[in-house]
Amino acid sequence: MSQKCSISKTCACHNVAGCDTKEAGRIFLWFPVLHTLKKVTSYLQQSSLEYELMHERPGLSLDCKPGQTQEIARHLAQLLTPRELRETQVLFIRGAIQPQLQDFSDIASLQRFIKFSQSNWLVEMLTTESFTSHFQPIVSMRDTSQIYGYESLLRGLDEKGNLVPPGPILELATEAGLLPQLDRIARLSAIANFSRHQVRGQIFINFTPTALYDPVSCLRTTVEAIDRAGISHEQVVFEVVESDNPQDLDHLKAVLQYYRDAGFLVALDDLGSGYSGLNLLHQLRPDFIKLDMGLIRDVHQDLYKASITEKLLEIAQKLDIQTVAEGIECIEELHWLQERGANFAQGYLIAKPSAVPVSATPHFETSTLTVAPHCQLVEQPVQHQTESERVVAAVTQHIRCSLELNEILQTTAAEVRQLFEVDRVVIYQFEPDWSGSVAVESVAEGYMSILGFHVMDTCFQSTHAAYYQQGNTRAIEDVETAGLSPCHLNLLRSLQIRANLIVPILQQERLWGLLIAHQCHNSRKWQQSEINLFNQLASQAAIAIKQSELYHQLQKANQELQRLASSDGLTLVANRRCFDDTLKAEWERLAREQAPLSLILCDVDCFKLYNDTYGHLAGDDALRSVAKALETVKRPADLVARYGGEEFAVILPNTDVEGAIIVATEIQSNVSALKLPHPNCQVSEYITVSLGVATITPHSQSSPATLIAAADRGLYQAKAQGRNCMVQINCKDSDTKSLLWQKH
Repeated sequence: MSQKCSISKTCACHNVAGCDTKEAGRIFLWFPVLHTLKKVTSYLQQSSLEYELMHERPGLSLDCKPGQTQEIARHLAQLLTPRELRETQVLFIRGAIQPQLQDFSDIASLQRFIKFSQSNWLVEMLTTESFTSHFQPIVSMRDTSQIYGYESLLRGLDEKGNLVPPGPILELATEAGLLPQLDRIARLSAIANFSRHQVRGQIFINFTPTALYDPVSCLRTTVEAIDRAGISHEQVVFEVVESDNPQDLDHLKAVLQYYRDAGFLVALDDLGSGYSGLNLLHQLRPDFIKLDMGLIRDVHQDLYKASITEKLLEIAQKLDIQTVAEGIECIEELHWLQERGANFAQGYLIAKPSAVPVSATPHFETSTLTVAPHCQLVEQPVQHQTESERVVAAVTQHIRCSLELNEILQTTAAEVRQLFEVDRVVIYQFEPDWSGSVAVESVAEGYMSILGFHVMDTCFQSTHAAYYQQGNTRAIEDVETAGLSPCHLNLLRSLQIRANLIVPILQQERLWGLLIAHQCHNSRKWQQSEINLFNQLASQAAIAIKQSELYHQLQKANQELQRLASSDGLTLVANRRCFDDTLKAEWERLAREQAPLSLILCDVDCFKLYNDTYGHLAGDDALRSVAKALETVKRPADLVARYGGEEFAVILPNTDVEGAIIVATEIQSNVSALKLPHPNCQVSEYITVSLGVATITPHSQSSPATLIAAADRGLYQAKAQGRNCMVQINCKDSDTKSLLWQKH
């Protein structure tokens, strides 16, 4: 057996092993691209360190004196980009022993290797189990003095027994591959301390999905500890750490099913803080969702947060999911959440986490209104609240149940017509030139519809705009006796209007539109209380409209950000992130369909020389031209992406070997047709490309990395064979070989 630095074996939940890289040994490095290899060899040459290159793929190995491995790792951490650190693989063998076959299971990323070599303090803490748990109460939203349960929060203990905050512990454990061990200890610590303090109520325990490999094996000790402590399974709620971004949803479902089959409850933690929260909500169907403190902070005065949180609460109520609002720090936040029907509260306003669970929490008076499921208002008897205030609150809740503008306007018109018992209610929306039209209408049966009716009043700005912009209303009891101009009177008669009430809808200083009530069958004396109520409803409608506009602006901004996040800023084709996501999605889809997937990796030949000759601006233009040439050969389902530097990638779903070769040939032809001069290149007088082509039928026992590695080997061989050619690699067996070499 070789004396190696075991990294991957520490992933077993029960096994914690250190890594003494201070000893002498040999380090093996495999790099994602040739560019990374060149950077590292340049550093090693400058440092007068001897190394041996590998031939099959970009990589090297070198002997290290005692302490030299850590020094080299520190320099590489500064030299390479974060992505290069993640994608560079490393294996360290102590002593002068050559690696054996079993050693290759211990290959890890360079980033993990560096972090693991710095993790001695955490390894010591895990080995001695120097951890404890603090508990923060979760209380009823209706009566905050009623404790429902406690969330267990992990804390470390240093050599002197001082508390170590969880942030640096979790960060290093994640990067060093020690999360499974930490997650297990956290679960056991929570159970032991909960039992020791003989706490009543529910216990909420966080867990990280990626820390569990096999639920039955990894969670056996957890379930046994719960049973030994005499804790009922119904008391335990396991929280999925949502921001952990689970990569394997099927695995996460299996973990949760194991918990549910054992009688435990499950919660989705920090909803709104991590990735794709609503998708997880749909997929996992939890018993609880915990709203992230980032959403709760200032929710009572932030329209964006309020809009999102209201919708999450509404969804949870409809699906009969209990909600816990985290991070409540002020009474206004608590009251806002009470009004909207959240079930439980947690935060510093209630109590801070403590080693000994608190047995009493303060009682805060509940707010006057709460929102029941399906946006129906539940009124509580409050003597000082007038009937009109209750009506406004009820109608407001109906108005604010949507973020869609048309739905908000239609709900407003319908609610107002029903409340005032008038024949017609319209919302009139202005255009920038002060013309306008009836955007929404609610009309009683038997009266004409004026929906879409357009008015061009060139005098409105000078005669009425300032009046309504100041928030004034206009009430006409009878159009026949109001002294209106003949043309105005004839217009109202043609629309069957006998009496009307007009109030402005204002967006700060902007007159957005008018809320208008029409009495058609007779005249009507408008009471001052009705006018006041009408004004209040118009103000609430204005707030809802503004909220909707902000929401849609946010949606558009997010869509644009998503577009920018998935495209390369220089060439405008997809970027590496989009490539990774697309390849993963196509891999999973084609694995189900058992259909072929091809990948072409394409590198512009001697591009550094081109930059040195013409400058980087000309180089950028050349890359844009090559990207366009690649785009012309792709089908709608294909993806062209900039893989890095002067490398491009083409994903070809449902494409076999022959089809991939045809596409690669077209790419070479299109690039050659550009005739971009490259006089100093020994390959050709024009810019050319080298290509690696690989095809595979995906299956569950392999990953997209298999296809990438094969195409990368093809590209590497194409360059080694003189460039301006393509090499196709067979993915069917481990001994890949060149099947095609075509020179142009």
